[in-house]
Amino acid sequence: MEPMKRAANIIFSILLKLEKRNLILNLLVLAVLVSGVTIVFNNYHWYDKTIVNIEKAENTLTDRSKASGKGEKYFSQAITGTIMNGDYQGEKAYLSNRFSSSNLLDDQYNPGDEVFAKINANENGRLEGYVTGLKRDKYTAILASLLIWLLIVLIRKKGLFFIISLVINIASLGYALHLNHNGLNILTLSNCLVLIFTFISLLFICGINRKAMAATLSTLITLVFTMVLFQITLANTDGIDYTYMEYIAGQNNLSQLFLSQILIGSLGAIMDVAVTEASALNELILKNPEISAKELIQSGREVGYDIMGTMINIMLFAYLCGAFPLIILKLKNNIGLNTIILSQLPMELYRFLIGSIGILLAIPITVFISILTMKKGKGSAC
Repeated sequence: MEPMKRAANIIFSILLKLEKRNLILNLLVLAVLVSGVTIVFNNYHWYDKTIVNIEKAENTLTDRSKASGKGEKYFSQAITGTIMNGDYQGEKAYLSNRFSSSNLLDDQYNPGDEVFAKINANENGRLEGYVTGLKRDKYTAILASLLIWLLIVLIRKKGLFFIISLVINIASLGYALHLNHNGLNILTLSNCLVLIFTFISLLFICGINRKAMAATLSTLITLVFTMVLFQITLANTDGIDYTYMEYIAGQNNLSQLFLSQILIGSLGAIMDVAVTEASALNELILKNPEISAKELIQSGREVGYDIMGTMINIMLFAYLCGAFPLIILKLKNNIGLNTIILSQLPMELYRFLIGSIGILLAIPITVFISILTMKKGKGSAC
C-alpha cells in the first residue's frame, strides 16, 4: 500500500505543478493582452487625423421621407467634445453630423464615442468641423484579444501556431495588395496567395507529416479541378456579366478580378474539407494499420456525407450575409425579390455555386490522395 500511496502522491504533485504552470501561463497571456488593449484605447498619437471624444450630442429632426408608407427620418447632430491629439489637444471642438433613422449609410454618435473629425478654427478661434467616421480600433483590439486568449487557453500550443499562421497570412495578403497597387497582375498574385495560404496554414496546424501532405495536395488539386470546370462552363456559355460586380473602378480586368475572388473564397472551404477528411482517415489508419482501402473509402464517404451539407450551407451564409441590408431595403421599396436576385445577387450566387462544387470535389479527391500518401506510412501524428 505504501508504494501505491507514494506513486499517487508523486502523480498528484506533477499534475498540480502542471496546473500551476498552465494557470501562470494563462495569467501571463491575459496580462499581455490586457496591456495591449489598454495601449489601443489610448493610442491617439498614432493617428494624423484629429480624434474627438464626444461629451454631448444633441439631435434635431430635419427631414422626413416616405417609402412604402413607412417614414425615414433624417437628423442633424450638434456635437461637443474634447480633442485628443494634434495641435489642438485638450481643447473643445464643436462638430456637426447628419444621420438617418435606418443608419444605412451613416451613423448616429453618442456621448463616450471617439470619432475622427475634420476641424478648422473660425474667425473667433472657435474649433468647428464635422465627423468623418468612428474610431473602431479599440473594439477590434478587444475581439482580437479575446480570440487569442481563447485559442491559447483551449488548444494551447496549436492555438499559438494558428495565431502565427494567421499573422503571416494577413501580412502576405497586405503585401500582395501593395504589389497590385503598384501594377502587378491580380490573378498572378492570387495564385501565389493560394499557395502561401495553403502551405503556411497546414504547416503550422499539422506540421510536416503525411497527413499535412495529403491535405495540401488535396486542397490544391481540388482547387485546380474546380477552376478548370468553371473555365469549361464559361467557354460553352455566354459567360458572366461582370457589370454586376461590386465596387468596379477604373479599367480593371474584371474577369481576372472575379477569378481571384473565386480562388481565395473557395480555398478556405476546400481546405477545411480536405483537413477533416485527411484527419479522419489518418486516425483510422493509426488505430488499425491493416485497414483496407475499401474500408477507408467507405469511411471517407460517410465523413463526407456528414460535413458537406453544413459546409455548403456555410458557403451560402458567408456569401449572402453582406447583401442582407440592401435586400431588405429594396424589398421595403417594393422591388421584387426576383429583380433583386437578378440584379443584386448574381455574383454571390456564382461564388456560392462554384465553392459548393469545390466542396463536393474535395471529398473523393481527399479520400484518394489520403489513401495513396498515408496507407504506406501507416498514418502520422499531428
